[in-house]
Amino acid sequence: MQVMLTELTNGSCPYLEQRTWITQAFRARRLSGELYEQLVLQGWRRSGEVFYRNACCGCSACIPLRLPTATFSPTKSQRRVARRNRDLTVALEAPRYTEEAYELYSEYQRRHHGRTQQDPETAFEEFLCRAPVPSTMMSYRLAGRLVGVGWVDLLPDSVSSVYFAFHPDYAERSLGTYSVLREAELAAQRRNRYLHLGFYVAGSPKMAYKARFGPNELLLDGVWQASRSRHAQ
Repeated sequence: MQVMLTELTNGSCPYLEQRTWITQAFRARRLSGELYEQLVLQGWRRSGEVFYRNACCGCSACIPLRLPTATFSPTKSQRRVARRNRDLTVALEAPRYTEEAYELYSEYQRRHHGRTQQDPETAFEEFLCRAPVPSTMMSYRLAGRLVGVGWVDLLPDSVSSVYFAFHPDYAERSLGTYSVLREAELAAQRRNRYLHLGFYVAGSPKMAYKARFGPNELLLDGVWQASRSRHAQ
């Protein structure tokens, strides 16, 4: 397979202040799960049909993190979150545009991340509904109401988390934590060895939470290594 690899300057870093975000990227309308899994193992991620890896000059703060399903053990706090959300139903369906998911995503961006402008429907669809690799959408419902949506890729030996959004009215349920637990459960049910959670960034409140799940492994200098620390809660 031949691709055109480009280097992109994406503006300010979304995780750390006073830094510029640079990526190497290519676009593909279709990619096999086997090939994408090999890319994930080398630190690649995707946004819609765009596959990228960070290439920021002088910065290596974004570290890929994964959970081995055979050894993953939720903390006491995470088990409480699971019990708190036992009344939710979780359904898997093909990624597609729905007005319900789009409205939830928009509300999440506005109230949780402080986005003043709403993403157009086309941008939402390109980001999360167009899946060039085997993928599924996990819908979380409370008494029929959509309260969270997660998008994950289903690869031969792993599940790779793409994005999760929840309705801010239900923030006290810690749905972000619950979604990781359900994705880890999905990976175990599929007999996959890993759940890939994307980038861990120690100095970023948006990304540092991933270290709370473990035991976990980090991709350091091109080699997956067991993490030495875990923030128990």
